Amino acid sequence: MILIFDLDHTLLDIERFKKDKSKIFRLTPEENEIQGNNLFKKRGVGYNPYVHLKFLRDSGHIKTDSDVEKIKAEFQEAMKKSDDYLFPDVEETLAYLKNKGYRLILMTFGDPEMQQPKIDNSRIKKYFEKTICEEKDKTQNDFFKSLANSNEDILIINDRADQSLAMKKALGKKAKIFLVRGPYSENAEHKEKIHDGISELKNIL
Repeated sequence: MILIFDLDHTLLDIERFKKDKSKIFRLTPEENEIQGNNLFKKRGVGYNPYVHLKFLRDSGHIKTDSDVEKIKAEFQEAMKKSDDYLFPDVEETLAYLKNKGYRLILMTFGDPEMQQPKIDNSRIKKYFEKTICEEKDKTQNDFFKSLANSNEDILIINDRADQSLAMKKALGKKAKIFLVRGPYSENAEHKEKIHDGISELKNIL
């Protein structure tokens, strides 16, 4: 069986990460959220911290280029500690599933400049056969589309209901969903059970 994991809100506590990132960017959590929505989410693009920094400099929130470089260095240092934001039992669960012989794939939506360092700096990377940062629709990713021809059963492990349903539809009957509780787990109508975390996988696999 192939297990396709999402990253943010599924393996990583991204809300806690965003609060810490807000401090680095000299923003309140509310300011960070509003700017993130306006600059990226509403435009349908993944968050890029360096584009955000440029906006803060251009708008005068950050006063000097040297301040930009200081913040950039602080942010990059924080990205080296992505393991600090793993949900409890994530590594233990991934190790268990890997040892059971399941094929683990990590597939995250977002800008690679934001998402790839989270993966590369984390000790959980070693459990995945393949890691993918997709900037557009996950169902349009070449590797994902190749799974439509696979004879293996597939489990989609994700916090987003809409994305999970679209992925399942694209893969057909061999795909099932393990929906993780989060801010987007009810953003589409569904009858899937919502799980409190991926550790529950050990009870069903």
